[in-house]
Amino acid sequence: MLRKITLIATVVLAVAAMGADDIMKWNKTPESYFMTAEEKAAWKDVKTPSQAQEFVDEFRRKRGPMFRDELRRRVEAADKQFGLGKTPGSQTQRGRVFIVMGGGPSRSTTDRRIQESGGLNRIEAQAIIGSEWTYEADRLPADLGTRQLKIKFVTDTRRAAENIDNPGNVEPQLAKVAELESAKFIAQAAQAQQRTAPAVQPAAPAAPAAPAGSDPLWNATPSLNGAMVTGDAFISPTEQTFYAYNFYVPKSAGAFAANNGVLVTLVRDANGQQVISDRKTVDLSSYDDASGARFVDHAVALPPGKYDGLFAFYAPDGTTLLSSHRASFEVAPKDEPRASALFLTSRIDTLEKQEPLDPFTFVATKYAVRADRRFRTADKLAFFTIVANPTGSPSPNLMQKMTFKKDGKEFAKTPLEPAQVTQTGPNTFLVGNSFDPETFPAGHYSLELQVRDMNAPDDSPLRKQGWVLKSEFDVVK
Repeated sequence: MLRKITLIATVVLAVAAMGADDIMKWNKTPESYFMTAEEKAAWKDVKTPSQAQEFVDEFRRKRGPMFRDELRRRVEAADKQFGLGKTPGSQTQRGRVFIVMGGGPSRSTTDRRIQESGGLNRIEAQAIIGSEWTYEADRLPADLGTRQLKIKFVTDTRRAAENIDNPGNVEPQLAKVAELESAKFIAQAAQAQQRTAPAVQPAAPAAPAAPAGSDPLWNATPSLNGAMVTGDAFISPTEQTFYAYNFYVPKSAGAFAANNGVLVTLVRDANGQQVISDRKTVDLSSYDDASGARFVDHAVALPPGKYDGLFAFYAPDGTTLLSSHRASFEVAPKDEPRASALFLTSRIDTLEKQEPLDPFTFVATKYAVRADRRFRTADKLAFFTIVANPTGSPSPNLMQKMTFKKDGKEFAKTPLEPAQVTQTGPNTFLVGNSFDPETFPAGHYSLELQVRDMNAPDDSPLRKQGWVLKSEFDVVK
């Protein structure tokens, strides 16, 4: 399958399926790292599995789904980096610190030159690794009351054991960070619940809604850092409206060293209320072998309306922002006639199965959007648009006309002729075509595609003019 979204089966997910005996061990899971002092005291009074389950349910309810998603991301990253023998990375000391702190340190040092002592032989001594993590102020909560935190670890690789070497200094600080993190998520969950709670009485005239600025990423200056983002609204085969976007990373975007990272989707509605806050650990897929480009795409369900979106890509540590893009867009009602943007691609894959909200996927065919619109003569260049509800007919009579220009001058054109149409839903249709760039001399081109619905009434703009879509692209040798 072309799109690889990594959702690792983590300890977080395993907890949800705990049996009666296992639930009594919940306080040993990464989720429990964020218990407050009051919750730790209350857990001591838990004596039965039913009491434990009630405790865990309330713990999760107070923190809401944003805590669950963020914890999953941190656990996934810790499991990948800090595993020790048979112990998952999220349950080692380094993994625990990483999860509580929300990411790795500002800097770290490692020392394998541990002096032989305590009867250790040479081999045993060499198996012991000392390391020190330093968190500077920019990676510490502002309310922590300290500008630097140093944590010393001693790891015995032969015995798969790890300890914090300065717990007296570290554990109180970790406990306070866990309290601050819990308080943050509890407040966010309470705000979300308040926004969705039904009104008890008729509402007075609403004051302008304040922005839901719970996510500091909204305040960051967008910077694509060499990446490119392309998106538009679509209608699923089950007639659910959604927005899909593609993150395209050329080989020249050197900041994207790893092939995975954290994809963040934030969406606000016309009233400034945050309606989507989505974070996913994802893999970047290779676009093709020749260009070295990579990409990932994603989709979120949204009702019709106007929105502002912010799309960002973080490094695997989840804290280093590599790229972000802000866009305003509209999701049209499913019965409104419209055409999407004109997309270009040179990679089309057939999937075994299509999910309703698979991005840029139509009739189990995946179109990997080529955002740089730069094609070699050896590529197979294809274009497509999705036409929605042409006269509400399951059998539309769609005609198309193409005009190509090279460096601003007309290069080639086709007459108005029947369009190549694939029905993608009850009233949605893909109009597309492909051609070999080798027939085009190297240069800069523009494509204008006109699509008219000849089943529309004679005086309808959809019949007389239709949709006129444009895109530019380059052909290189």
